[in-house]
Amino acid sequence: MSISIYNCFSWIGYHYVHYFLEKGIEVNGIDKIDSEKKENLHMLVGRNSSFRLIPPNSIPKDLVALVIGGTELPIYADRIIQIRTREMKKKLSNAIVINAPILFGEWMEMTEEDIKVGNRNVRFHSREFQSDAIYIKDFVKATAPLFHSSNKPSELSVFSKKVFLNEAVKLENSIYIRDNIPIEENVRKVLAHYRRYKDLYEYDRK
Repeated sequence: MSISIYNCFSWIGYHYVHYFLEKGIEVNGIDKIDSEKKENLHMLVGRNSSFRLIPPNSIPKDLVALVIGGTELPIYADRIIQIRTREMKKKLSNAIVINAPILFGEWMEMTEEDIKVGNRNVRFHSREFQSDAIYIKDFVKATAPLFHSSNKPSELSVFSKKVFLNEAVKLENSIYIRDNIPIEENVRKVLAHYRRYKDLYEYDRK
C-alpha cells in the first residue's frame, strides 16, 4: 500500500509521513521545499527507501490521498482525506474531512510560552489550551485507522476527551482522544525539542 501526502513537510504533514513510514507504508510526498525547516524535515525522511518526493507534474494515482489544509494541485486517488485545522477553512470537494482541534507538537510555530493557531497565539497555560489541545502524535495515531476503513462519514471532528466527560453527550461522527500521558508532560517534551532545534522553528507574530 502507498499513500500520497500533500503538504508533507508542513509540521502536521511531517508527523503523518513519519507515522506511515514507521508502519512500513510507502509514502509519496508532495510539497515545495521552500524553507530551511522543510529542507531539514526532508533530510529526516529522505533516506527512507519507502519515501519519494514527487514533482507536481508527476503525481501518481494512489488508493488514498491525504491533504494537510488545502492544495491547488491535481489529486489522483480513490479516496481523499483532508485534515482541516482551525486556520484552514476551505473544504475540498469529494474529500472526507477531519476537523482537527488545537494541535501541538514538534516543528510547529511556537515560542517558550505559546503556539500559533491561525492568526492568533494560544498560551500553554491558557484554559483553552489545557482543555482543548491534543498532542500531534496522539492525533495521528487516532486518525490513521480511518485511512484503511471504507465505512466513513463525509466529515468528522476530533476532540480531547476532556471536552466531554459525560459519555451520553458524545456527538456522532466524532473521535475522542484521551490523554494517556498528561498534557504537561507532552508540553515539556515539545519544549525540549524546540530548545534544541530553535533555529529551525518558524514563528511570525504578525
